[in-house]
Amino acid sequence: MLDGTSPFAPAPAAEARLDVAIRRLRQAIVACELAPGDFVHEAGLAERFGLGRASVRVALTELAAVRFVTRHARQGWRVAPIDGALIAAVLDGRRRLEPSLAGHKLAEPALSTAMTLIGMVQSVSGRTELAALATARGAERQLRNLLAAGTGAFTGDWLSGIWDHSDRIVRMLDLSGHSIPPADLGELIEALRTGDAELARRAIEREHQLFADAVAHGFLAMSAQPSRPQARSARRRGAHQSPLIAADRPIPLSKERQS
Repeated sequence: MLDGTSPFAPAPAAEARLDVAIRRLRQAIVACELAPGDFVHEAGLAERFGLGRASVRVALTELAAVRFVTRHARQGWRVAPIDGALIAAVLDGRRRLEPSLAGHKLAEPALSTAMTLIGMVQSVSGRTELAALATARGAERQLRNLLAAGTGAFTGDWLSGIWDHSDRIVRMLDLSGHSIPPADLGELIEALRTGDAELARRAIEREHQLFADAVAHGFLAMSAQPSRPQARSARRRGAHQSPLIAADRPIPLSKERQS
């Protein structure tokens, strides 16, 4: 074509709709708005979120590539359950990738933004109501995104995916009443401000261990609760019934760490 564009390329409007569908469904999964283990269907999701069914289908295919959903014949799509295998994979991914943050010095204006975000987390320290936790979790994630911006495109994308899975684990614990404390990243920010890579690396390792221990305690507390009913296909239950933890009851992390 004379303008150099391919006749097979998606139209900008269609591409924008697809981006919206991917972002909205991913957010719903991370926030446990679509419950772990639930079966969902393209038509129901399109109606629920005001999206085109074709965009939903492509978005689910994209999300399947990063392990947020899986497709099941005659049952629809299943939101990935939060179980011991997922938690172990998230912890391992964070352990391998987060040390890459230690080699970057944090300077203005990112430093001022980081300090503001730390202040937001500290302002709700010790509070357990969901609104306060949501404020702390949001500020913590913005801070992590700020730090990842200096790692390069590939590492940043990998970290974003792992943190989304990590946020989903934390959100489930919040909703179950077994919330864990928000991360204290002040020591890491100070090390990055001064350019002390070794101190930053130790701060990352310490925060990772605190997170792993807190998740283990949270899931041990959940395991003491009565079992919840298994997930059913969305066609077999009402569209608005969504158990918090459906099927694949989470495995206490401590059992995995002993294996």
